[in-house]
Amino acid sequence: MKLFFVPALLALCLPFATAKPCLSQSDVNTLSTHFGDLVSAYSQKLANQTLTVNFVDYSESIITLMDSAGTTPKALLGMAFTSRANFEAESSAQPSVPFQVQNTWHNCDTITIRWLSAQSPQPVVGISVLQTVYRPGRGNATNFKINEVWAEFDSAAWLIDLGFTITPPSSKKREIAFEA
Repeated sequence: MKLFFVPALLALCLPFATAKPCLSQSDVNTLSTHFGDLVSAYSQKLANQTLTVNFVDYSESIITLMDSAGTTPKALLGMAFTSRANFEAESSAQPSVPFQVQNTWHNCDTITIRWLSAQSPQPVVGISVLQTVYRPGRGNATNFKINEVWAEFDSAAWLIDLGFTITPPSSKKREIAFEA
């Protein structure tokens, strides 16, 4: 009887011993706020507390802004930021902008944020998906850090806010013919 009891007890405990830590609502609130703060009022200290060293960001919207609406060609598909150091270098040169988290949804390691940047003359809305990793550290508000971001937003509105003007296409219609 004793031989059966010990393996059964171990089997019950095994899932708990190997379970990975999951985001709590407090972690989600902290990381979402820090993410917004990195956009609205960047600081290197906050970037180091919030992002992993290997942080990457995928966003055609960001690449469009970096590309200055096509004036400095940059491939759209790929990483907008290839590391935390790259993110820090680019973000430290940007002006502060308003940023409000509107909603968050999360699972064990991923946070989805719907956000608003109430810029003028055009507000900008976006969605960012933050993939996190467990990285406990002293002095951090959470034991998780953001490792990857996938983000899309209204880059045309952001370009208008930066002073770009939109030139409508000519009123002349183009005919496209396909041959079989």
